[in-house]
Amino acid sequence: MIYDEVLKQLKGHPAQIDDLAEWLFVTINTMKAIVMNSAKGQERIVLEAINCGSTQQIQQLYDRIQGLYGREGFSYRNHPDYYYLSSLVARYPEQQLTEADKKRIRDYYNTDVYLLYEIWGAGRR
Repeated sequence: MIYDEVLKQLKGHPAQIDDLAEWLFVTINTMKAIVMNSAKGQERIVLEAINCGSTQQIQQLYDRIQGLYGREGFSYRNHPDYYYLSSLVARYPEQQLTEADKKRIRDYYNTDVYLLYEIWGAGRR
């Protein structure tokens, strides 16, 4: 499962993610965690990523979600793991998305465990 693979990779606290599939997972998973934490029931906004044509457009969606849901009511707003995941999202170069990438986005959206809540337990002490 990609969740386990990415969580294992994050144990080493890389400064960036080089694999698009892994970056998409981190990004979609973190966006959904933000919305679920502060406005459960509105998480379908994350699926707007399917309409994005590039990683840059997904990064802009991430920024929009942070602005809408990452403030009041978001309990991880000042948490170092949130800052870390956000930095990984921001540090990915622009790349065009394929139909296979958009299928991954749909699949990753359906994951109901969140990296945001597990990184600390994954070896960061």
